Amino acid sequence: MIYKVDNEDRVYIIGQHTKYIKKVLFIIAFLVVGILGVIVGVYLYNKQTSPQKTSQGKSLEEVEVISKDAIAPKFMGNQNFQQFLVWVGKNLKYPHGHENENAEVVVAFTISKEGSITDIQILQEPQDKAFGQQVVSLLKQCPRWAPGRLANGTATDIRYTLPVRFSKTRK
Repeated sequence: MIYKVDNEDRVYIIGQHTKYIKKVLFIIAFLVVGILGVIVGVYLYNKQTSPQKTSQGKSLEEVEVISKDAIAPKFMGNQNFQQFLVWVGKNLKYPHGHENENAEVVVAFTISKEGSITDIQILQEPQDKAFGQQVVSLLKQCPRWAPGRLANGTATDIRYTLPVRFSKTRK
C-alpha cells in the first residue's frame, strides 16, 4: 500500500526535518539567553555589593545616603566642616623627634548625637605609631559640635574618615 504524503511544508536538511530543527534551535536560543541573563544578573549584583576600589586599589567603605533635608554637624556649634579642617591644620603638631618626616594618618571618628568626637579609630598610619597618637590626641581636644540631624530633626551620629598629612614643607 502506498500512502500519499503532503510534502509542501516539509524541507529536509541533511536528513532532518526542519520543523524539529526550528524547535530545537528555539529551545537552545532560549536557554542561552536565560543563562546569559543569570550571569549578567550575578555580575551586577556582585558589583553593587562588593566594596569599591579607589585609583590606589584601596577599598572604600559603604556610604549611607542621608536625605538632602538632613543637617550636617556644625563645628563649634555654627561652623562648617571646612573650618574644622582649618582648626586641625592650625593645631596639629609633629610628634617630638619626627619634625622633618612626611607621614599620613587616616583616621575615622564619629560626631555623636551629643556633639563630641567619639569612636576614634586609626585606619592607616606609618610604622612609627607616634603620628597616629598625635592625631588621636588632637581629636580628643576638639571643641564640641552641634550634632547632625536627620530630616525630621532627630539628632544622629555621623561617621567621618579623615586623611591627615604631616609634610616637611608645612609651617
